[in-house]
Amino acid sequence: MKTFSILAALCAVTAFIPIANAADDANGIWGIVSTSDSIYSAGEKTRWRYGFDAQWRHSERGSGSDQYVLRPSVGYDLKPGMSVWAGYGYFLSDPNGGSDRYEHRWWQQLSWSAASWDWGSLSLRTRLEERILENASDTGLRLRQQVQLAVPFANQNVTLFTSIEHYTNLRDTDWGARSGFDQLRTYAGVRMPMTEKLSLEAGYMNQYINRNGGDVVNHLAMLHLRVKL
Repeated sequence: MKTFSILAALCAVTAFIPIANAADDANGIWGIVSTSDSIYSAGEKTRWRYGFDAQWRHSERGSGSDQYVLRPSVGYDLKPGMSVWAGYGYFLSDPNGGSDRYEHRWWQQLSWSAASWDWGSLSLRTRLEERILENASDTGLRLRQQVQLAVPFANQNVTLFTSIEHYTNLRDTDWGARSGFDQLRTYAGVRMPMTEKLSLEAGYMNQYINRNGGDVVNHLAMLHLRVKL
């Protein structure tokens, strides 16, 4: 009962506000393929890690749009359960009937395991992003804080995940970013192994975005294929 009480509280707190305040809702789907593991030297595992993910994001908002993401990264284990990361993201947004937008995003991250119980674990992730849009002068700064709860079900060989991620813009930009609250993402999904090196995660994300002229909510189906090389 404790497990499901915590899961319900995490989802309810974040999902209620977007539903209550949003003026515009739309559906979408995100497809993700990712890999991440330790880096080995002379057959021995080092503290260094690598990561990479490729994404396709489709939204039905307006006449529809697609976004493509490539994001390599490198990490270092400070100690068991705590690591620092740095990476780069390339974002191509392709709205139907509109102009393409290209974004270069550098980011730094601290990840750590905050708590662990017999029934699950709590992890935290803090990320700082430097956002550069082509044909714009200002560099945007954004802080992201994620809290994630994982609950494994050994008998079913499935892990349940739920998370909250809060986004804050740290400065105004000439391309439209406003200082303060930017968006809130609430997620719930399940992950199951397919083979020894493949696992599939499927879930739902509620993405609440603070925008000029009216806030919006995206209801997103999430499919994430994790590959171990």
